Amino acid sequence: MQYIIRNKSFIGNCLGALLILTTVWFFGINTPAYSVLVDGHEEFVVSNPVLVTQALEELQNQEQGASVIKMAIKNRVGYEKIFVKRSELLPSIQIGEELRFALQPKVMAAAIELNGKPVVYVQNKAIAEAMLNQLKINNSQLIPGEKLVSVDFEGKVQIEEVKASTARVMAWKDAWNLITVGTSAPQKYIVQPGDSLWLIARKNNMYVSDIVQANHVQEDSILSLGQEIVLNKSQPLLNVIAKVEGKGNVVIPYQTQTITDSSVSGAQVRTEGQNGEKYVAYIATKRNGELEKRDVSEEKILQEAVDRVVVRNNRTYQVASRGGGGSGNLDWPIYGSITQGYGGGHTGIDIAGSRGTTIGAADSGTVTFAGREGGYGNFVIINHGNGVVTRYAHCDSILVKEGQQVSQGQAIATRGSTGRSTGPHLHFEVLQNGTFRNPLNYLH
Repeated sequence: MQYIIRNKSFIGNCLGALLILTTVWFFGINTPAYSVLVDGHEEFVVSNPVLVTQALEELQNQEQGASVIKMAIKNRVGYEKIFVKRSELLPSIQIGEELRFALQPKVMAAAIELNGKPVVYVQNKAIAEAMLNQLKINNSQLIPGEKLVSVDFEGKVQIEEVKASTARVMAWKDAWNLITVGTSAPQKYIVQPGDSLWLIARKNNMYVSDIVQANHVQEDSILSLGQEIVLNKSQPLLNVIAKVEGKGNVVIPYQTQTITDSSVSGAQVRTEGQNGEKYVAYIATKRNGELEKRDVSEEKILQEAVDRVVVRNNRTYQVASRGGGGSGNLDWPIYGSITQGYGGGHTGIDIAGSRGTTIGAADSGTVTFAGREGGYGNFVIINHGNGVVTRYAHCDSILVKEGQQVSQGQAIATRGSTGRSTGPHLHFEVLQNGTFRNPLNYLH
């Protein structure tokens, strides 16, 4: 007793601190709220029951006094005061829609849940299991040389048999679209004669990578006339994480060396280049079928690449082109179809073709940038001196480093579709004294 009296102040301080912590928990971390019950089942949480009353009155007016709504107001809707995180409160704008669902007749259904929260409702557990299994299969596709180590969902995904509003229970197609794309009613496109994924992306101001992901196809897929293509950017509600082990031989692109010799006329190839080959083993992580991370565990050179050696005169000369006179001595960095020319706000030319094709330096110079740059994606800039700079955008991979000296034709990157790109191509730019120029006036 004497101990308590002597430590009265200390105990008081502890109780005060406990009261403060409790207050912070209730009113800071958690907030007072009301659980809305329909037929005794919690449907959602709101900050104020008046919002529900107003929504019910609006529904009653919309239904012109339908008996089901009157009955719901009188007998079926109740409230329970609770404390929740603010993020769990239903926005007032959604209360009417949620009530409409909640007041519909209930049926037994299967809810696919993520971390305890329903993502979608389907007719029964067998359908839900089949859907989750198909989702794993679609997002764990392997390329030659790979084997699947594991595949699972990100977060805790489970199936619960529950009573759900008939309006919430979806057919397979709608539920599948909701889980994989993010909407049960995605925008569709019907393949026309001559269409390709690249052309469809252009027509609809999209990226090929978005169409590929939403439709689970390859970039080089052959499309069928009348085939239905989903155009919405994929925003999956469930993410599939697959881990794979891979091994196999990959190409080592050859480099190009340029030797100047005033005794030769034009340019002559002294030695033809030859690609090399190396063995690579790796462990990779794929998210929804897309490569997210790859760690190389073993690498072995099987055959060294042979440099291509070009001998050229070191004179600078005028280059004739379809765009008029220009100056410079630039080689084409890559070959392919020119899908968009210079001008009209487009600062370079687009050269389309296969992903992974080697891009060569248009001329010798110094790499002043090699990395990621916003809409340009993987981006390389080379300063050639005399005010001439070339820029290479949307690369799949970069093979050089900032500050590196490169020779004309040397492999600097591979063609890709990174950044704001509608398909595999090189966006090639030429600047003269800081001003964009038509690259066709400089290439030969």
